[in-house]
Amino acid sequence: MRVLTLSSSVLFVVAALASGACQSAPPAQAAPPAPAASGPFTAASSRINLQGEITTIDKATRKITVTGSDGGVLEFVAGPDVRNFSQLKVGDKVSLDYEAAVALELQPAGSAPVGVTKAEGSTVPVTGGKPGAMKASTVSLVTEVVAVDPVANTIALKGPRGNTQIIAVQREDLRAKLPKVKKGDLLRISYTEAVAVSVHPAGH
Repeated sequence: MRVLTLSSSVLFVVAALASGACQSAPPAQAAPPAPAASGPFTAASSRINLQGEITTIDKATRKITVTGSDGGVLEFVAGPDVRNFSQLKVGDKVSLDYEAAVALELQPAGSAPVGVTKAEGSTVPVTGGKPGAMKASTVSLVTEVVAVDPVANTIALKGPRGNTQIIAVQREDLRAKLPKVKKGDLLRISYTEAVAVSVHPAGH
């Protein structure tokens, strides 16, 4: 049984409890202080903005090469969901915003089924407009609290497959809530990931 830290391994818990297997996840940055405990609050978040310009386009394979302002190169294939691909030109400016956040919400015992749910959404540009899109997905895991140790500042969670993970709670505001958590309570962990891409003509 592995001990994890809430500040950097919430995504590991989502993966491990959902699948029953050890998996790794990227570290998340610390978020601002959480609001009142009456609803969900952000436990970790990160935001990245990348800007560059299109340097090569392969119309046959739909492969696009983007060179960033720092000289870094990114290659990707524009899938069929990328509308108005024919409008793209070498020299067009590309802006990409990536955001990820983890929210936690304590729920009473029996208020929701233990398990994993996933929701996705997207927007696409109108036909004839400049290519660009936004995609967002949220994975929610409802897990049961099987043990709480306010002295050691740890909480044990059981996933839908019966596997258990122990989390070492490091944030002071979360440690203060541990005495109110009871065995059998439910913890909803929601991981949201959003990517927005916009393309502007060369010279804009």
